[in-house]
Amino acid sequence: IPGGFPTGGGLPTGGGVPSGGGFPGGGRGGGGFGDNGKLTDEQKKILDFAVRNSGTARIKLAIDGGATSAASYILGSDQTVIGMGGFLGSDDAPSTKQLTDWAARGTLRYILGGGGRGGMGGSDGPAAGRSTWISQNCTAVPATEYGGAESGTQTLYDCAPKK
Repeated sequence: IPGGFPTGGGLPTGGGVPSGGGFPGGGRGGGGFGDNGKLTDEQKKILDFAVRNSGTARIKLAIDGGATSAASYILGSDQTVIGMGGFLGSDDAPSTKQLTDWAARGTLRYILGGGGRGGMGGSDGPAAGRSTWISQNCTAVPATEYGGAESGTQTLYDCAPKK
């Protein structure tokens, strides 16, 4: 979204998405659209921590890996959660410039990422650029801080500006 997200409250609130079983045939498993928007216990802990500690940040949690990775968080809560990278994670949305601006303005605080993976964009695409930005600008949150499992495949990052 050029210039960022709209500020006019264009996001739905109050569960405006029907919960009718996802895509025909069950959709994607493992956090995709086929889970009817239900968060796992681990996902609830991550989201609750991010919401509790985000202060006035408009975006409570950004999920690296695209809309398919973020679907459970988006459908399973009334919080402002975004998927980074378009549908599959390879698009330049948001760009690293947007991430820098959002973090500096306090619009975004937490990112859930794949622990340093380059994503679907390869070693030089937008996903790799976001991964590099995360590693240079954010601090990994130990899973013990939000009550999660240390052996998870994703890492929660705090992207508050460094002082």
